[in-house]
Amino acid sequence: MSPDTTFSLSVLIAIVGCFVGLAGWLHSRDTKISEDAEWRSMVNAKLDMAIGLRKDHNDLEEKHNAITERVGRVEESTKAAHRRIDTLESNMKESSH
Repeated sequence: MSPDTTFSLSVLIAIVGCFVGLAGWLHSRDTKISEDAEWRSMVNAKLDMAIGLRKDHNDLEEKHNAITERVGRVEESTKAAHRRIDTLESNMKESSH
């Protein structure tokens, strides 16, 4: 082989090697971008779920507070009713004696 042919063949192999390296780099970049997009969508889905859970928690907390308030009013009403019943019973005992 002549030195010109050897040099041309070496340059050709170097160029092909560059293209193979570039193709590998582009492929790995595309794979990484795809994996990043998949990861980001998964994180977004979890964030949406967490926000939904927080909203549900707030709704349940409001309902709990409303029920707690109602129970307090019912307890007060029950105490008042018992006082009236006790008063009626004592009046009935006094009138029967």
